[in-house]
Amino acid sequence: MADRSKAEVVLRLFGVNLEQQGRGFYIPLEMLAIARGVYLAHQEDPEQFAGLLDNGAGTAYKRTSHDLARRIATKARIVEGDEELGKAVELDSPETMETLHALFSSLLVEIPGRRSQPSWFGAHIYPFVGELIHYDAVERRVKQIDAKKSAKKRKQATKVAVGINAPSIERYLFRDGGSWAYKVLRADPDPDRKEAARQGLRDLVQDSGTPLGNLAKALSAHDFDYDEAPVEGSDTGIELYEELSPWPDLLREGTCNIVTRIATVPRAKRTESLMHWVPYCLARHQLHLARTKLGATNRESILLDFGNEATPLRRESQKNLAGFRNDIVKAINVQARVMIGEAEGDEGKKRRYERFTKEGGTAVASPRAFFSETLAAVGALNATAGRRHFTMKPPMLEALVSATVAQDAEMEFDKFCTLLYERYGLVMEDKVAAASPLAYEVDPSVLDHNGKAFREKLAAIGLLTQYSDATSMVRGEPR
Repeated sequence: MADRSKAEVVLRLFGVNLEQQGRGFYIPLEMLAIARGVYLAHQEDPEQFAGLLDNGAGTAYKRTSHDLARRIATKARIVEGDEELGKAVELDSPETMETLHALFSSLLVEIPGRRSQPSWFGAHIYPFVGELIHYDAVERRVKQIDAKKSAKKRKQATKVAVGINAPSIERYLFRDGGSWAYKVLRADPDPDRKEAARQGLRDLVQDSGTPLGNLAKALSAHDFDYDEAPVEGSDTGIELYEELSPWPDLLREGTCNIVTRIATVPRAKRTESLMHWVPYCLARHQLHLARTKLGATNRESILLDFGNEATPLRRESQKNLAGFRNDIVKAINVQARVMIGEAEGDEGKKRRYERFTKEGGTAVASPRAFFSETLAAVGALNATAGRRHFTMKPPMLEALVSATVAQDAEMEFDKFCTLLYERYGLVMEDKVAAASPLAYEVDPSVLDHNGKAFREKLAAIGLLTQYSDATSMVRGEPR
């Protein structure tokens, strides 16, 4: 496991190292990479390696870098040269490379707020099929001495000159959020739900056998870096804090509802919902633990704005967000002071923890940004910068409904809104707001208008049906 000494306070408070670099979609990308790797390792040797979501002390998984496909997608230099590239791609016509570039560049995960085109190792392929799922990678200098370490290193040394930067499978943008999510799923105490999630997740990470999947698999056979054998991962440093937060179990329930819709929802749509649901749960888990550390006794209420113009509701939602970001900083400050007290005579530890007691600075800014930028990435905020408020953009809203309403079930709209408040603390219409402290902050007529806008959003994405008797029913998947 990576050295966490610089983030001990954050790790102790949240149970996992939550940093801005590992925000948003990197969480489910890491989780799916682990799940895919576990599946591949188990397929290779079922007796030696645990199966998908099997609980135990460690997790062995085989990593795929997809460094060739990602370099083609971003038009990065292929350091192996045309001779090696020609073994994977037909170079007689330039149209081949252009076609592959157009295909794989269209499959790259969009990271909201990114201001420039990333290097190939900062670009990840959307895991629409199992063969596209891959682990993190970065560039490392090839050293002569490395060629003596293994057969793989000797093979790599024949492809490039010494001193060249070449792909290396390792953590770069992944920061254990996905490890946390995978541990949550494999530690599910409900055996029936866990088995259902296992079957659904297997359908997402196994080979699809589709033309796209076959192409991805063929290219990955020519990656510069690859795992000769599964690696032993460890999540022993990750704490779930289930006794303090409802979100690990909400993640399990929602994930099970999403991935088990095999017969009714296409694989790509299930994957998209999972890509939004998992980060949302971790960000909300972070907020809940922060507020618990500060002594909050009531679950946080979040005011969702579905309107198209500035209203008192929007201003309250903006205050809502600012308050929660402050709660995260204050909780880190409190945790740091506790750990300084525990350090006693260890001056080195005290100095390390001291920087987490300040309200400004990068020590607290990064975990705080993890919360808001993760929500912005998945569409639970209106924007990545500027004046922001809570909302739900269509993909996030689809994920929320899919996670909440069981397969083949439907629910009356008012009951659905009540359930969103009771389960997640979400407030969007006047009847629900009456039960929340927010009822005193926003006029009921404004909330009533917002509730109608929410209903229209659900209808627009095909998840709400309005009947002639004025009944509105919400479903977990479009009819």
